Amino acid sequence: MSKNQFLLEELFTTIKTKIAAKEKNSYSYELAKAGVEKITRKVGEEALEVVIAAFINDRNSSKKTRQDLVGEVGDLFYHSLVLLASQKIEFEEVLKELAVRNKKNK
Repeated sequence: MSKNQFLLEELFTTIKTKIAAKEKNSYSYELAKAGVEKITRKVGEEALEVVIAAFINDRNSSKKTRQDLVGEVGDLFYHSLVLLASQKIEFEEVLKELAVRNKKNK
């Protein structure tokens, strides 16, 4: 497991903790409290922003467009983790599913 993968799992744990504690001033909690419709709208918005940033980076590759794409993917990951936490789906379940799919493709 890479150091960055561990950080992603740590982020997921932090998100779950903030939601469970109903932590005020927590964007994760506020999103979860707003419900699945709000969370999925944010996931969709971030997914679209990833697509746009990828097209821009593909056409006009620069440090800035690359960083914009990286940032948008980070936002998509974050909002996807909030969605998983709100649906009581563990990060490990997604990793297991990816492992199963990877075995099928070999």
